[in-house]
Amino acid sequence: MVLERLHDPVLENDWHAVYLASELKDQPVGVIILGERVAIYRSSQGVHAMQDLCVHRGAMLSKGWVKDDTLVCPYHGWQYDSSGQCVCIPAQPKGEKIPARAKAQVFACEEKYGFVWVCIGEPAAPLPHFEEFANPVYRPLPCGPYKVAAAGTRVIENFTDFAHLMFVHQNLLGHPDYAELPDFEVVKEKERIYIEHIPIFQPVAHSGSDKSEGTTYVYRKEVYRPLSARLSKADPSNGQTLWIMLTVLPVAAEECVVFMMVSRNYAYEVDDANFIHFQDLVFDQDAKVIETQKPELLPLDLQVELNHKVDRFSIAYRRWLKELGVKVGTI
Repeated sequence: MVLERLHDPVLENDWHAVYLASELKDQPVGVIILGERVAIYRSSQGVHAMQDLCVHRGAMLSKGWVKDDTLVCPYHGWQYDSSGQCVCIPAQPKGEKIPARAKAQVFACEEKYGFVWVCIGEPAAPLPHFEEFANPVYRPLPCGPYKVAAAGTRVIENFTDFAHLMFVHQNLLGHPDYAELPDFEVVKEKERIYIEHIPIFQPVAHSGSDKSEGTTYVYRKEVYRPLSARLSKADPSNGQTLWIMLTVLPVAAEECVVFMMVSRNYAYEVDDANFIHFQDLVFDQDAKVIETQKPELLPLDLQVELNHKVDRFSIAYRRWLKELGVKVGTI
């Protein structure tokens, strides 16, 4: 596959979830971030990421293996340590100095919230701490990956939208008879935009809820990075709360991979698989619509598409992307 390396002054310096941490075991894995091939692997010191390219003859390091905490190229067996330095060239006579240029480009890499995160630039900030996803008391559950043939910006804008719940997720997260939305305000801060206190009637509550006829949840939604967001939905009658974090890996301009984390403060006796399955079902419904949207890239010019007052959060998101200078996934 021919890849185009995409350049973005914001997204290159963001953290991107690229893989389920539980699935990264003994073998290296190749992922793509903004068209850049990246090899990730696990050693006794933790998780690591480097450009998926051996400087010798261009083989993919992700097709190799891990030996003594080094990443081994499958072509000629060159070994790279976690700093990217080549520490062994098998064909070279013992005792000879390894060329200084024999080095792979290393990227920042961390394991958090059940995912492996990579930044291919210079991290603009540390990964944020969210207690509801970090504390095992809330049973955080990684969901995904979900491959989507669409721009990552379209996925996040869908997250900001409430009016689709009654139709895309009809009889699950909403019902056409309850499509009218209340008035609301968008709060904008330096590093996030959010809305709160939004009541939405849902015909089907999540597993473990004691409301068999559905209930009205009160939502709070926040976008805290261009391609990362989170929400809480609470049943005000009993305090039962579900939290969801959504983060999007931009593979290409019109291709992305979505990861989610689901946490809760109730129904610990219910099989976790039920919550993951529900999220799989809901996101599949979203993806089927997102992949049909035209234009494929998100218009930042608000005159390109017809906007309505119920789109305030989506409009705020587009304005924020323009203010930040995000290029990939936008027009």
